[in-house]
Amino acid sequence: MEFPKDRVYHSVICVFAFIGYFFSSFSLLLTPSPTALFQSSYIISLISFFIYLPYCLIIWFAYQKNIKLMPLGRLQWNTLKAPFLALLGLYFISLFLGSEDDSWVTEIESITGSAFFFFALSVIFIAPITEEIIFRGFLLNAGMWYGNKGKWIAIIISSLLFAAMHTQYESITTFILIFVVGVVFCQVRIGTRSLIAPIMLHGIHNTISVVFLML
Repeated sequence: MEFPKDRVYHSVICVFAFIGYFFSSFSLLLTPSPTALFQSSYIISLISFFIYLPYCLIIWFAYQKNIKLMPLGRLQWNTLKAPFLALLGLYFISLFLGSEDDSWVTEIESITGSAFFFFALSVIFIAPITEEIIFRGFLLNAGMWYGNKGKWIAIIISSLLFAAMHTQYESITTFILIFVVGVVFCQVRIGTRSLIAPIMLHGIHNTISVVFLML
């Protein structure tokens, strides 16, 4: 990928893309009944479809039009075999350790009907797109042009923030596992020089999680 003309300015843009993503859901506080809205079983789907997805697609298109350092790329399935096995191993480790917070799992299992259908769509399709654009796209790109040290700082920070954003989990073990998952996704993005590979891998990982929730 081409080196950005002003890497500091470029890094600032990438960081502000994350800040905008983080605060975008707070716009719901401006609605007439925010408390009732946040208690709705549709809240995750609402934020995913109508806030995160439009925001991420708009800033990605604008970034690609002007900077062109976050290509969607082409999917090569053979590049996903090793990271997929690694993620599958991590998932079974999490089940063995019982690291998921029971209250969160119980809350999700209580969602039924159309609310669960839209929740599943959000987790399987929307989250992989939006989270990869932000964490393995903008945040990773923020440090990619500062040498090997800068690359690893970006990998660690983006993966830590990725884990921290999953506030539904309270277990430190789950936090560590999600951090490792983030590192794997970063390596896939770097290795393939594209977004489509980590997006697909993320979607497969989330699909397995949703299926286990339904069992």
